[in-house]
Amino acid sequence: MSLVLGIDAAWSEKNPSGVALVSTGTDRPRLIRAAPSFEDFVLGTAPDAWCGKHASRASLPDILRTAKEIGDGAITVVAVDMPLAHTPISARRRCDNAVSEAFGARGCSTHSPTEQRPGKLSEMFHRQAKAAGFALKTSASGMDVPALLEVYPHVALLTLCSAERRLPYKLSRRSKNFPDRDHASRLEVVRAEWNKILARLNRHIDLHLEIDCTGKTLRHWKAWEDVIDAVVCCWVGLEWLAGRAKPYGDDRAAIWVPATSPLDGIADVA
Repeated sequence: MSLVLGIDAAWSEKNPSGVALVSTGTDRPRLIRAAPSFEDFVLGTAPDAWCGKHASRASLPDILRTAKEIGDGAITVVAVDMPLAHTPISARRRCDNAVSEAFGARGCSTHSPTEQRPGKLSEMFHRQAKAAGFALKTSASGMDVPALLEVYPHVALLTLCSAERRLPYKLSRRSKNFPDRDHASRLEVVRAEWNKILARLNRHIDLHLEIDCTGKTLRHWKAWEDVIDAVVCCWVGLEWLAGRAKPYGDDRAAIWVPATSPLDGIADVA
């Protein structure tokens, strides 16, 4: 039995990072714990107490230590939604351009990393992961574990949900996505999108998650969004383990994208 850790990493120190831990299990993968921040993950905070209003003071070693304590097995994959590379990141990379060229027409272009964002956060995370034995994977020819993967939930959701375009599930874009609705109905439409995503994820992972944002603040709603992205990261990690993901990029940096069929021996995508 192995464990997959998914992290929806914040690009600044002011914001929290969602975390999810999945066990491959003997029957099907199972969600062990999910949280909207490193600290909530370490503490095991219940969903009704999520707020995600503070950046976490915990670090990746704390997360790995907690994951080993609550999981029955070894962590084989850490899948992260944050730019990572074998060389310093100061501007858009080949992988950013490759994903944007492939999926931009479907609304899934990548953000542009800079020396400031995520900058030192990315370097620190990569350094901590490497010290813990996780090697950054940029080629389909290197599938040994423990592995560190850069992933992109927006593109992953196209495959997961068989969607033609980017899913309108982000809180920050609710006014743009649903301009004709009022505040309350916009939130309900977003929650409906989240439930659709969870239903698709539940086909692959035993989740036991039920969204309850009734009477909660927008911070609590955002906490759920970050948790969902972290679980999507886990799903991409599972797809990578099954040989159903391919790298977009080069040997310095690659974004792993799930496919619809096994990809044994597939060449890297430039």
